[in-house]
Amino acid sequence: MHYYDCPCEDCRRPTSDALYQRVLTVIERLEQELERPRVKEYETALQWLQAVCGGPAAVRALDTVPLRGPVPLPEDRRVGEVSGLLRTVAAELFDTETEVAFLRALDRLWSLDPGLVAGPVAPAYVAAGVAWAVGEANGSVGTDRRVTSSRLKFALETPGAPSTYARPIRTALQGLWRWQVEHTWPAPALPALSPLGHLDLLTSRTRVQLVRVREHALAARAEDRAAA
Repeated sequence: MHYYDCPCEDCRRPTSDALYQRVLTVIERLEQELERPRVKEYETALQWLQAVCGGPAAVRALDTVPLRGPVPLPEDRRVGEVSGLLRTVAAELFDTETEVAFLRALDRLWSLDPGLVAGPVAPAYVAAGVAWAVGEANGSVGTDRRVTSSRLKFALETPGAPSTYARPIRTALQGLWRWQVEHTWPAPALPALSPLGHLDLLTSRTRVQLVRVREHALAARAEDRAAA
């Protein structure tokens, strides 16, 4: 293949094809110069864990202790209505740990954006949004999960899908921590989670799996550094 300053006759007086080849060569060289080192899979896994848990310190603090209440909530009528619905749906479709996560999320949502709780919408809409956002963060809701959209919709008697009500709530809970890190770590298998960036909203069932990913990733990093 000819190069940019090739002295041959074709390159000194290029035809259209020769000029085209020279342009391709220049582009290829530029791409090679701009090519960045490939990110290690274990680094991608650790970044993903940070997005799910809320940063490096949260990843280090990962444990498998079950979530426990009680959860203190603000003295507000709407908060009381929504929390009552969340307790009911947690008892019917989820478990006690998920109830704690629901109430913690409601309390945090109230502190971040009380308008999302006290706005001109039915309490059931807020409860559906909180339940779906926290459920996605724990991998417990979805088409092939324990709780489907239709089950949650039926339980709370909402006209729309819970995912619709969850969008603004998820955005508020995530804040500036809106990482979009693809989960490519091959083992151990992990259900798809929607990162909220709050470790205290993850049940022990979820954290058991995250601990496994962390240990595999840290072991792979240590092995890679030892071999360097």
